[in-house]
Amino acid sequence: MTTMVLAYDYTREEEKRIIRAAKNAGIKLILCNLLESPLDYSDRWDVDAAIIRPVSMFNAVYAASYFESMKVLTVNPSYTILYAGDKVLTYSLLRSANIPIPRTILSLGDDSLYAAAKRLGFPLVDKPPIGSWGRLVSLVENEHQLTTIAEHRAMLPSKQFRAHILQEYIATANADIRCLMVGDEVIGCIKRIARRGEWRSNVALGARVEPYKPDSELIELVHKALTVFKGMFLSIDIFEHKENGYLVNEVNGVPEFKGFIRATGIRVEEILIGKILEKLRR
Repeated sequence: MTTMVLAYDYTREEEKRIIRAAKNAGIKLILCNLLESPLDYSDRWDVDAAIIRPVSMFNAVYAASYFESMKVLTVNPSYTILYAGDKVLTYSLLRSANIPIPRTILSLGDDSLYAAAKRLGFPLVDKPPIGSWGRLVSLVENEHQLTTIAEHRAMLPSKQFRAHILQEYIATANADIRCLMVGDEVIGCIKRIARRGEWRSNVALGARVEPYKPDSELIELVHKALTVFKGMFLSIDIFEHKENGYLVNEVNGVPEFKGFIRATGIRVEEILIGKILEKLRR
């Protein structure tokens, strides 16, 4: 019997679906709540694969690296989660692979922050390297707002939140495209449209979702991103620029998919379990 471990910190809809799918596939699934169970390097895990699902990016990276040390197939690997989870690393990796991104400037100090804003012009988008669900992502319309954001972020305890990623604001009717990849397959794409009164298109912020049919150019771009991030289960968020075409905005190494299922009806968890089993048989 195939044995897998599900490493998580909170049980969301996605984790419940994965648990059911594993059970239906006849897999012995060990549940490892990282907030309750220590990871002992002297232990020997007799499992075939580890599915990494913590909400916390750093918990996910650390858990993945731990199971990799046990020579276990890890979905996703720590490299993937780290480079997708830290947006500075994300944009650096995308840029090195000549994958198009929005115009982006990194600021690590007060003087460089205003110099970056001057280069981009207002309005612009300011976000920290770490975070999800649109938290701390700000639409900045003038220098006064930028100063207020910088002052607030300077009070946060983590130095990473004091780094500023400034980006051009792209008029997309407050929508973006999310494509989901399992294995080497694009299983589908959705369009996320921000709720009324909100400019961010995160499902966690109430965005509505609808199916989106990708063209060959978009599929090729997503495959290229998958290659450089080396993951087995990724979601990729993309803007469609009027002049510059598709631009990769973010990559998710521990993707949520309830909104994707709502829009498409595709049972992501079943495909994921099937792809892991397929990889184990090789």
